[in-house]
Amino acid sequence: MLEMLDKRELSKIELFDEIRRESEISTSDKTLNESLMSLLKENEIYITGYDFDIYDGVKRIQSIRTEGLVFGRVKLNFVEIENLIAQLETTDVETVKKASYKLKMLFRKKFEELEYKNISEGITEDFDAFFNRTIYYIKSQKKEQKDSLWNKLAWSLSNDNGSDDIFLNIINYVKYH
Repeated sequence: MLEMLDKRELSKIELFDEIRRESEISTSDKTLNESLMSLLKENEIYITGYDFDIYDGVKRIQSIRTEGLVFGRVKLNFVEIENLIAQLETTDVETVKKASYKLKMLFRKKFEELEYKNISEGITEDFDAFFNRTIYYIKSQKKEQKDSLWNKLAWSLSNDNGSDDIFLNIINYVKYH
């Protein structure tokens, strides 16, 4: 599953179809669902969106079908995160939305991992507002400072050595400014 999601985001139907196509072994939906849930729980993958094409022309959609969930691989290395940040600077609205969502998920994941250090203490707004304020703060800087802060944010969201300390520094700086 992870190798397939490394290449591109896939809906549940696409993912299961590819697994069955490449596998010589018959695998039940129950087994594949269990694997998906395990990867979600371990933060290896995340839900990136929903594929409405599964409704095949139905105009009045009344239920959510899990087949429409679209999954992506959580990227935790500096270069991949730096690439997401670069996508925030493009003029394509869809690209910016997707990159922002992915960065917010990584930001939330890191935030939750470090919550034992009481990092939310002193933050008066909700998580989304704080994330948006962080991005706004970085984008409002002069080019040299902005580039430096983007690099620090990318490193802080990775799982590289020292990333937790840099993340805490960013949170504390934004929190009090």
